[in-house]
Amino acid sequence: MRTPAAGKRRVPGGSGRPVRAVGVAPGLALAALAALAGCAGRRPPAPPPAPPARPAPGYVALADSLDSVDGSVLAGKRIVLDPGHGGFFRGSIGVNGTTEAEVNLGVALRLRDLLAARGADVLVTRPADLDFLSPADSSLRADLAERVRIANVFRPDLFVSIHHNADPGGRHDVNETQTFYKLGDDGPSIDAAEDVHRALVRNLGIAANRILPGNFFVLRSSEAPALLTEASYLTDPDVEAKLKTPAAQQLEADALYLGITRFFMRRTPAIASLEVSDGEDTPPDTLVSTGRPLVAARVAGAFDRALVRIDGSPVPASLQAGGLTARPESPLAAGPHEAAVGALLAGEGSARTRHLRFTVRKEPARFSADAPWQPRWDGRGALAVRVRVTDADGLALPGSLEVRLRAPRRAAVTPRETTLVATDGVAWGYFRATRAPRRGTLRIVPAAAPGAAARRPRIDTLAVAIARDAAGPRTGFALEMPGGTPLRGAPGTSGPWPSATALNRDGFVALVPDSSARVRAPRVTGFRAWGADTTWPPRYVAIAGGALAGRRIALDPEGGGDDPAGTGPSGTRASTFNLGVARALAGMLEAAGAAVRLTRDDESAVSEVERVQAAEGFGAERYVRIGHAAAPPGAGHYYASAGGRRLARRIASAAVTLGLVDSLPVGESAKYTLAQVSAVAVFVSFGRIDDPACEARLLAPGRVREEAYALFVALAADWGAPADSVADTLEVRDDAGRPAPGALVTLGGALVLQAGPAGRVRFVRTESGPLEAACDDPRVRSRIVLIDSSRTHLLTGMR
Repeated sequence: MRTPAAGKRRVPGGSGRPVRAVGVAPGLALAALAALAGCAGRRPPAPPPAPPARPAPGYVALADSLDSVDGSVLAGKRIVLDPGHGGFFRGSIGVNGTTEAEVNLGVALRLRDLLAARGADVLVTRPADLDFLSPADSSLRADLAERVRIANVFRPDLFVSIHHNADPGGRHDVNETQTFYKLGDDGPSIDAAEDVHRALVRNLGIAANRILPGNFFVLRSSEAPALLTEASYLTDPDVEAKLKTPAAQQLEADALYLGITRFFMRRTPAIASLEVSDGEDTPPDTLVSTGRPLVAARVAGAFDRALVRIDGSPVPASLQAGGLTARPESPLAAGPHEAAVGALLAGEGSARTRHLRFTVRKEPARFSADAPWQPRWDGRGALAVRVRVTDADGLALPGSLEVRLRAPRRAAVTPRETTLVATDGVAWGYFRATRAPRRGTLRIVPAAAPGAAARRPRIDTLAVAIARDAAGPRTGFALEMPGGTPLRGAPGTSGPWPSATALNRDGFVALVPDSSARVRAPRVTGFRAWGADTTWPPRYVAIAGGALAGRRIALDPEGGGDDPAGTGPSGTRASTFNLGVARALAGMLEAAGAAVRLTRDDESAVSEVERVQAAEGFGAERYVRIGHAAAPPGAGHYYASAGGRRLARRIASAAVTLGLVDSLPVGESAKYTLAQVSAVAVFVSFGRIDDPACEARLLAPGRVREEAYALFVALAADWGAPADSVADTLEVRDDAGRPAPGALVTLGGALVLQAGPAGRVRFVRTESGPLEAACDDPRVRSRIVLIDSSRTHLLTGMR
């Protein structure tokens, strides 16, 4: 299996060893004196330099006896062995043609026999040289998914995936023992990995070794404690020669047996039972009616620490003899939840975490109505009334619930009574005046529809002041173009307390005119203005055709803290530039409706594992690592990721189309994070920081946003957004006709680009419709509307 190799600093053209100063040898000094005396002979030829020492291949002899462990602890234990690759997937291949698939299988079958002889119940995911492909799906993901399905159905106590490594750089003098444990499981998975790793290192005899958290598909998808071994590098010919032999495969199986047995010899506690209830005096049930349910677990064996989580968040626990109890500090919302409980005995090991799904059922306790934009109503436009439905804890009730709005009989509005459906705790109703309203107060009463609430809830009536001469906001429904239908469900408009302030989920908008009686359309996340933003009603078009709306993207700027990730000749830190590109890209993606997580948003140091954890905890669908290292530019992907290869090619294409580079090579990258994140992942570097000319280009006006925009276009295209293959150009000049480098240009009131050294802004069309470009710069104040066929326009002067 190919995994990232440790980085090494080498002298160009050298052996990779450190360079040291050498003094004059005594023999050479004597020869010089002899030459001065006229009696020196011919100098003997210098001996050739010694070749660099190759790493030890290991696999010499077992250091620990199999009798040094108590094999009886394996009786009844259920263990899955997963020999990596097989069938169509050969894995790494040695210099002489030995395949990883055959070695993995040989070790796994020998290990199976050792474990089964001690009473373990062992399942080998592939007992022969085969894969799990089908005519319907021939992808690597399908093969891995079937392995995990087979393993989880078996309900094992431990999952072990067996692999042998390859150097991603093509070197044949690298050898190391690596053991990966399931990322996020710092309990039994890391316990098992520690025991297995020590056994491999001691008994295989390979000096270089590491334990690493792993987020490979088979590890993160395993329901059991899981680890993956890369015992050695098959691409080292000395190692390959060993692994071809049955003796070496048996030696590795023996070492794995020792480690697995030591893991099961640990005196660890176990979560014997896990229950949820409304309280101490109520029977346990997976359906509770309180927002602060009682979680109770019985723990078998001694333990001194416990961890309780509900929906991933820690909950304080009270430990008692033989168990624990816990209640969430904040009330839970109605709906499904999951409790997870673990326990550990310090110095021994951790219990396997136990999970329990339960549901909180609540009744509506309060109906409140308000008119968020119209506390005074002149009767000319629609009156928008919002109804919030909350439970006894003040939380919105999820799902759907019928509610009723009722106006007084004498009120001159229509409808006088209407039934609505509250979704996730909110319903909207609209009233219009049937005649010019009189001064006074309009009262709107919310209530549950008949049969919708089991108990009598609290009712908060809405009171709206009616004033015919009130200077209220202009109201209506924003339109989504090109269809001209109401703009419904825009990001930030859902829920009882939405972030949008001028638009609701039905597209209703309320805008206050300025001193010239004009209204300017607000920014709407995920949309840009359709043409000028002063038309009525406001019109919008989804940015990138809506391809980025709701997507989750992790951006990972390399470096941070004391790691500059490369330094330019004038001292520029690549880490700072990387962060600038990531921040600019985040702004563009969020304007298009995407959710974005930066692995670091300042100059703090962040480990590689923390970067992976940030992306995984965020649930990222795409992961973009941004760098400007002292290395050739390129777009890289994990070798087995078809999605990563596709995205890298899109990035290269966008960079060329926008004139950022003449070409951008696409290839495999051995970065740890690309191998570990579950998202489609790429690493991109548009320029190397250590080159003086490249450093100058990176520091030029507009470069940060040019790089960010190229990545934005590529990500949008990866989710199917249409984009022109020809870039548009705006030239920004001052009133004297001189280029305005660094001038900011906003497209459609949403995306902010920046002019380069020649005063040019380049962009591509990712959605149809007229596009307003606005420059608000002390040198240039200008606006222009571009139609679909526009190319190369000029923004100039003080207009």
